[in-house]
Amino acid sequence: MGKGCCSKLIDRFLLRRKSNCLAYLVGLCSLPLSLAAAELQHHGHLKYEYDGYAFSDSSVYQARYGQHQVNQTAQLRYHLGSRWQSGWLVEVDYQLLAGYGEHRFQATPLMNGYLGLSSVIDDELRLFNLTNTLSEHRDFVMLQRLDRAIVGYQTDNNVVKFGRQAITWGNGQFFNPMDFVNPFDPASLDKEYKTGDDMVYGQHLLQDGSDLQAAYVIRRDGDSDITADVATLALKYHGFIDYIYEYDLLLAEHYDNTVAGVSSIISVGGAIWATDLVATWGETNYLSLVSNWGYSWVGFERNMSGTLEYFYNGLGISDGDYSPESLLQHPELVAKIERGELYNLARHYLTGSLYIEMTPLWSVSQNLFYNASDNSALYQVLSQNSLSDELRLTTALTVPIGANGTEYGGLKFSDGQYFSFELLLYAQLAWYF
Repeated sequence: MGKGCCSKLIDRFLLRRKSNCLAYLVGLCSLPLSLAAAELQHHGHLKYEYDGYAFSDSSVYQARYGQHQVNQTAQLRYHLGSRWQSGWLVEVDYQLLAGYGEHRFQATPLMNGYLGLSSVIDDELRLFNLTNTLSEHRDFVMLQRLDRAIVGYQTDNNVVKFGRQAITWGNGQFFNPMDFVNPFDPASLDKEYKTGDDMVYGQHLLQDGSDLQAAYVIRRDGDSDITADVATLALKYHGFIDYIYEYDLLLAEHYDNTVAGVSSIISVGGAIWATDLVATWGETNYLSLVSNWGYSWVGFERNMSGTLEYFYNGLGISDGDYSPESLLQHPELVAKIERGELYNLARHYLTGSLYIEMTPLWSVSQNLFYNASDNSALYQVLSQNSLSDELRLTTALTVPIGANGTEYGGLKFSDGQYFSFELLLYAQLAWYF
């Protein structure tokens, strides 16, 4: 039986298209919940987000939206999990999302506009299609999906999980080259949940506290076939030296590349210094590096912490030329951006962050992302206020700094026109239950 025929049979078995697959997996994952002697857990949140952009006369967006443009999104997330004394577990996270605006569900839309990427979540390249679009118009979309759907088995030293889930590897605070399975956008304002992927995940805990993790992420190619060419197989060992220094060793086959990484966490004078070095071999061989320094202290009778982080993007463009013609000379970079593995174009970045706990219920953070390759920057000030045990208000201001034609100042569209904005206002009200 041929490979293509097997893929078709798998498609039929999983009922992948439309809402049938969603209903199938909901039924599959909820079936064990009817069994007795299970510990049932459930919680969730409801979030409303508002972001408003201001555009200058040189912005290509002004011709379409005018001087201002607003996006609004609402999200319901409900987690249902069950664990048995025998070690079996089932977890399901249901999402209902509604978005109004051109760049819904995206924290920073500029790269998407430049490369023509979609801003609506879909599962076309995942193993399971667990997303069902309920309504979609020019500026509005409503969809439901399962962002987690896991069946697993856990003992004192081992855990194995299959299904829609998320993993986070690496020690980058903003940029994270070791976290190449659905990483966060470094400038994202909401990093509470990563988007899940379909995988088999296992972890073995050793007696000395170290552990070995393995993940096999199953994907479909552009023809909807399940192939190893687009899969990820990764092994990571996390160990200690004298219970003071921590390190990670990573080896992976990711798409058509071989990836090896090493990371370390060291305490230096009360500060934490973490470094990740990742080497990739494929059509293009390159190195990526992130190194950060973090320190906490008390100042003006308030808890404070600061972080400095350097990121070397081995695929990045060093001369500041981000034109479409230049991007054609960097196909690996473009591919990673299209897959959501990378969010930046240049070679060298430096990030500074300052966190201040104004009161036990109110904190303020300031972040500055500096592109050292073209001298542009992105400044953020973020405020988080716990209004009650269930309510949290987050507000933020984002301001790009740099000349036209730079990454943060605005990528060039045509003579005198740039993919740019003057400022972004963001607000989120979250209710947890």
